[in-house]
Amino acid sequence: MAKSRFEDGSRPSSATFGRVLREQTVETPNSLDSPREVNDLLLVEDNPADIRFVEETIDNSSLDATVHSVSTSAAGVDFVRQRGEYQDAPEPDLVFLDWNLRQTTGREVLTAIKEEHAHIPIVILTGSKVKVEPDQLPSTKADSVKEKPTDPDGYIEIIRSIAPNQ
Repeated sequence: MAKSRFEDGSRPSSATFGRVLREQTVETPNSLDSPREVNDLLLVEDNPADIRFVEETIDNSSLDATVHSVSTSAAGVDFVRQRGEYQDAPEPDLVFLDWNLRQTTGREVLTAIKEEHAHIPIVILTGSKVKVEPDQLPSTKADSVKEKPTDPDGYIEIIRSIAPNQ
């Protein structure tokens, strides 16, 4: 029977075998912790230039996602709740939420979505270097708070942090 050896000729201990097995564990697609897919991205943003930038970023990437954009907090809530003009809208797999909307903060949207759809990840985006501190958020917290990326790769990185296999 052949004995296992490392490249340097030493033999692995039983602790090493356990570590190697743990590092090689592969999650199955049916695993509860398997990465999600982002097919429908809801962008709640009131700046047309930012909307266009995100849409073009996704369109020009290898991601197979559709960007649905709304410009008010009320429309964001209606979209997720599938009310009014959004009754046929798909449930988003991810929400990018501008925290500093003109008429309100993103707090209203965040609270409404997390009350009824806690499973939808929400990334708060802020255009200022001043970060939104977690204690400024309601008890139903966002999944992430990021400064708005200034290059396309930044948005792709955020999506891939939620759905690494995309």
